[in-house]
Amino acid sequence: AEVRTSSAELGQGLPAVLAACAAEELGLPRDRVGVLLGDTDYCPDGGPTTASRQTYVSGNAARYAARELMARLRAVADPGASLAELISHAVETGLSTSAQFEYWAPKTQPLGTGGDMHFAFGFCAQAVLCEIDTETGEVSVRKVIAAHDVGRAINPLTLEGQVEGGIVMCIGYALMEHYIQEQGRPWTRVMARYSAPRIAHAPEIVSHIVEHETADGPFGAKGVGELPSIPTSAAIANAIHLATGVRVRSLPVDQDELLRAMRSGADDVELGWGDREPIPLVKFVQ
Repeated sequence: AEVRTSSAELGQGLPAVLAACAAEELGLPRDRVGVLLGDTDYCPDGGPTTASRQTYVSGNAARYAARELMARLRAVADPGASLAELISHAVETGLSTSAQFEYWAPKTQPLGTGGDMHFAFGFCAQAVLCEIDTETGEVSVRKVIAAHDVGRAINPLTLEGQVEGGIVMCIGYALMEHYIQEQGRPWTRVMARYSAPRIAHAPEIVSHIVEHETADGPFGAKGVGELPSIPTSAAIANAIHLATGVRVRSLPVDQDELLRAMRSGADDVELGWGDREPIPLVKFVQ
């Protein structure tokens, strides 16, 4: 069997999710379902890969297309027949062995109007263990404990990978990544000036997956792609406050400003790293 869609795969594991949704309805092992992505000659529009929506939207489309196909095949054959027998009968009788389903997510309403702003809210909680060097102000994240309600984990391995990747990405948000302009020009336009997390910055991550099924998601699942990025930076900032008494007001953390606040007894840090004028490495030639 094959699932076809133009939904974009950005590394989040969408093919595995779509294959699992279709396989469950067809009664097949997952490895017997292939996924064709992005071929516009064959694939219907899958909508944008944004807002943690593809598991929910495209997963439901794959699920209901497979269900529709099975219903059509069983309607003209023995309902107890195997899928192979149903397909053979369809080929012999000229019945189509494909089905297309267009899934529309439940409508949402703007903030403040009293309606649902999202069709499947995610919930999460994180705790972090940080170390702050009192000589330099450097902040190191040693451990992150993360709990995420995912509705239902369709592919637990890639799910944990998304959680771990989101946490490491947001360590960058909190401690190092910053877009800086100098005289209207991007100063961080090359990677030598743009600091991002490397493997040495990855902490121990303990991931807890919570499954409270959502009513309309595929088998109760809902998106989790962006969820780990929401609490991580805030948890790091709160850990800094608990450890030092200094409240960080701007991210990423400027370790020099943090150290200065620690030594002076200040209550907070208003400047983030890069908010001050950068030291130019080259001169712009007019």
